[in-house]
Amino acid sequence: MKDIFAKCEAFLARSKTVLAGDQALATQLFTSVSPEENAGPWIEVNGRKMLQFSTNDYLGLASNPEVRKVGLDLAERFGLCSPMGSRVLTGTTEHHLRLERKVAEFKRTEAALTFATGSNAMMGALACVAHQRDTLIMDQYAHASLVCGAKISGAKTLFFRHNDMQDLESILRKETDARSIAIVVDGIYSMQGDMAPLDELVELKKKYNVRLFVDDAHGNGVCGDGGRGTAAHYGVEDEIDLHMGTFSKAVGTIGGFVAGPKVVLDFIRYNAPTFLFTKAMPISIVGATEKAIDLLMDADDRRAKVWENTKRLQDGVRELGFSIGETQSPITPIKAKGSDALYIADELRRDYGIWAVPVIYPGVHLGTSIVRVIPTANHTEADIDHLLDALGAIHRKMALAPQASV
Repeated sequence: MKDIFAKCEAFLARSKTVLAGDQALATQLFTSVSPEENAGPWIEVNGRKMLQFSTNDYLGLASNPEVRKVGLDLAERFGLCSPMGSRVLTGTTEHHLRLERKVAEFKRTEAALTFATGSNAMMGALACVAHQRDTLIMDQYAHASLVCGAKISGAKTLFFRHNDMQDLESILRKETDARSIAIVVDGIYSMQGDMAPLDELVELKKKYNVRLFVDDAHGNGVCGDGGRGTAAHYGVEDEIDLHMGTFSKAVGTIGGFVAGPKVVLDFIRYNAPTFLFTKAMPISIVGATEKAIDLLMDADDRRAKVWENTKRLQDGVRELGFSIGETQSPITPIKAKGSDALYIADELRRDYGIWAVPVIYPGVHLGTSIVRVIPTANHTEADIDHLLDALGAIHRKMALAPQASV
């Protein structure tokens, strides 16, 4: 009988992720210990001040004094972990209900439901809304939490080529009317940085009478009027059947949500395994999140700064000769051949004091890699220029593949 742990012992020896010669560096980078205070653009690592471009804290709310004060005050009053129970037992407080009303207001939906993590929201919603007799048609780059939720649901799951509406329509035409169908996409794709064409997806949704679910983890707070996300950017908020998201990006806390029709949210409340069988968000996090959303909705100046920094960075990176694909967001994937992104990220850290993260397979296609950098509202022009200067020096030393396909 084979040992179920055998795959663990063979993982590194037979890994397709990195070549044998790159494994030591990959292990070093991916097991790096980050400093406790690591949300802002400047961090301290082993006594060395470093410039960070790896945070999802787009608006700088993770370190906002008002958000922190609310969380600290509630933790002082109720303890770090209260309430002690799942949401359907002892875990629903007025704080949780107030946050859900705030999320529904923010997303302009009838109702909302919050989860302990963003991945819990995505997995739980799909796991219970879709059944074996249903079909989920997903973009090939849909977030792993959505794919996991689809697997848990038992629904027939099909994938269309990334942002390829013709391929999606060819699949829709083949599916029978006997099955209920939902299209599942990210609003902004976390490795590519491009947006789902929600206006075109809405047209297909109406044409084939199917549902459309959008995980807008990276769009909420950053895109659209009032930061309401990718659907607001395209002007199709009312056409999205389920809005999903996380608080761990622009909101700057932790947790996730699903927003949409009340009858659907009530169904999810009593059927989503990741809602029923996990502890509720602590009140301190709930209160901080509510405060952060209030600030986020009134943060047009900070959103403008994010996009200003994004243009400066991405224009500069392109001028240096790097390819960053078709990104339409602050997510900036600097493309490289093979595992070269490991060496770029390592040199940025060692020689230039810049903390940036490499991404290799399975995050991107096998045989390619990226250095993923994200400008935020808290970065200055000098910060952006320091990164560009460092990348320029590295580019002159390394043979990159500007046209690598990620």
